[in-house]
Amino acid sequence: MNMRVRLPASAVGAVVFGCSPALEALRSLHVLGSVRRHPLHISWALRTRERLDAELRNEIDQFAYWCQDRPLVLPHIWRPDEVSSWPEELAALREAPVEHYAEHLLAETLAVNGRLAPVRLEQVRADPALRQRAEDTVRKRHPASLRVLRELVEDPERSRKRFAEFLSAYWETCVAEEWPNLQRYLLADIAARSRAGVQDGMVRMLEGLAPQLRVVQEGTDVSITSTPARDGFAPLEITLTAQDRLLLVPSHFAWPLLTIGARREPRAGRDRQSVQITYALDAMQRTAQPPIPSEELLKLLRAAAHPTRLQILQLLAGRSRSTRELAGLIGLTEPAVSKHLKLLAEAGWAETERHSYYVYYRLVRATQGRFTDALDRLFG
Repeated sequence: MNMRVRLPASAVGAVVFGCSPALEALRSLHVLGSVRRHPLHISWALRTRERLDAELRNEIDQFAYWCQDRPLVLPHIWRPDEVSSWPEELAALREAPVEHYAEHLLAETLAVNGRLAPVRLEQVRADPALRQRAEDTVRKRHPASLRVLRELVEDPERSRKRFAEFLSAYWETCVAEEWPNLQRYLLADIAARSRAGVQDGMVRMLEGLAPQLRVVQEGTDVSITSTPARDGFAPLEITLTAQDRLLLVPSHFAWPLLTIGARREPRAGRDRQSVQITYALDAMQRTAQPPIPSEELLKLLRAAAHPTRLQILQLLAGRSRSTRELAGLIGLTEPAVSKHLKLLAEAGWAETERHSYYVYYRLVRATQGRFTDALDRLFG
């Protein structure tokens, strides 16, 4: 969602971090179904698919509408700012009011330009046109999910039970073994960014969350804007106060995407606005950055990357030689060889030495060492 969020620069307490095993599992399901958009996770996806049996594959296909195009969140059931274990979150899914499950999934089918509006289960049941609109949307994008949608409307409790069993089986098969390591990385990222917020200030910390975010301090306020959406729609404007909350959630499965969403939380006296930004782990972002060869290595490669100049270097490796000698051995004119020697000398591959009236060229052995060291740094 394209969004612009404003909050007071002094509202440091409104910025909190969190993570959720259930939401991380759902994000991994999204990656599994759209791995072409997540090249860093291709190896993980291949390993994970090997673990899936036919029944689990079928359930992933049936729930694809809600898991594949973008991660499912269920904000009224799972709260990333509350430290919860997987068993606790699975129990929360099974015990929450069924409307918290069914109405969010229905809202996903009726979203307009990616923006969800509240929808009541009874409203969909009572309005054939609304139900038909939801079915048409699901049929167009993921026809296999139609059965789930119909069950969601007709028997939401049964649908919720089925979803909980599906997610539980997926967790045990594909996530449980890796979760301790994943959780350690998530908590380490939270700790590092929390320290950065204290040491460098909230603005600098927010700037480092993701390249898709533009963070600007405007007087006493901080403005956070996500990368403009391709659909051309104006960003959703949200202003937070010190009593509201900006929730930052790292994810192993977010890169290269950044997700941002907002909701209102009913509270006594005044509803609290909550904006959640889910971003990729810093380690993932650094891994994804394309390597930049050093200028020194590029200079040496450009100078040597020519058949004639490689011949000259090989001849100079034996002993110093004059331009005339090199021209005769290679079969070129002296002016042509001189041009090649000039490029090699400028890059540091060769240098001149005088023998009486003649100028000779010799190989600079130290450059060979510099070249090898640069290659070692390139390849680690």
